[in-house]
Amino acid sequence: MKKIIFEIETITPMFVAGANQTKAELRAASIKGLLRFWWRALQAEADLNKLREKEAIIFGSSEEGVGGSSFSLRIITKDDLKPIKNKFPSNPQHQVRVEGKTFKINILEYLAYGTYEYIPRQGNVFVREYYPEKTKFDIVLNFTDEKGKNEVLKAFYVWCIFGGVGSRSRNGFGSINVINMEKAFENIGTIFSAKNPYEKQNLNRLIKDNGIVSYPSFTQGARLFKAKQSFRVGLDALADVGKIYKNGRSTLEKKHCFEKRQYIGSPIVEKKVTKSFLDRHAKPYFIKIAKESNKYRAYILYLPSRYCDGLEKDRNDLTINHSNVDKKFAEVCNEFNRFLAANMETVI
Repeated sequence: MKKIIFEIETITPMFVAGANQTKAELRAASIKGLLRFWWRALQAEADLNKLREKEAIIFGSSEEGVGGSSFSLRIITKDDLKPIKNKFPSNPQHQVRVEGKTFKINILEYLAYGTYEYIPRQGNVFVREYYPEKTKFDIVLNFTDEKGKNEVLKAFYVWCIFGGVGSRSRNGFGSINVINMEKAFENIGTIFSAKNPYEKQNLNRLIKDNGIVSYPSFTQGARLFKAKQSFRVGLDALADVGKIYKNGRSTLEKKHCFEKRQYIGSPIVEKKVTKSFLDRHAKPYFIKIAKESNKYRAYILYLPSRYCDGLEKDRNDLTINHSNVDKKFAEVCNEFNRFLAANMETVI
């Protein structure tokens, strides 16, 4: 049995939970689910039946005759994990003005929306525990099948450089750093670079030549944007890119208009009324805070897809015109990408 240990350190607050959503709990099943997601993104497979067959060999399936996973995953904590509910730092540089209002909000709270409640005279108070920055733990992978090992490691690699752990991870929370990056990924060292993961030459190896598929994946059209400035504190890097992200969404259309913004992420709710035609659609953008030497830099990854393949009706029970919806989705993302390119550096 081949064992690989990943030494992990959190860069931004990590909102993870089990059955009780208010209590912080780091679960191996959640990490395995993330590996599935990023493995699929790397495949960019249009044939979903083929995708499921390949996935079952690596990650296991409950279907008869398929068998279990080719690897096991467990989490080892360095010290007792200590979740907190502390307010985020009240740094003046984190404050942004609300459109049409005279007051300002903490951009970090904007990105963490849904993890707190507003209480009069106290402001936004977290109802969900989180693990703070610099929380350390190990992820241990034990492989029972050598054939799937590199596939899992490649998924782990892209998850570490682009994704996060827990709620609001697409908004940059739960970003992690693999302390022993080179040793952990030595098995795929000839495929991807552990030293320079964000170099264009390395990233181009991720991209498949095939067209857009039904789920977010590394197909032609994938983009990565890099913040122009690095920071000594991870939350400062997140606040900086959060402002860019918020401004980008705001410039798509006028206030109280949601035709475009719903394609960046749904639902959109105004005054307790849902304005988007889908109840939920995860955004195709992934904010990542990366540790580079002794500083932190933000990245935004865009993974293209078709909008809602397989869904016949919208939340209002109206038939979805997929051709029109996919066209609009691509147009809005292209517009948003142009904004990101103007305010960040384009890597790919």
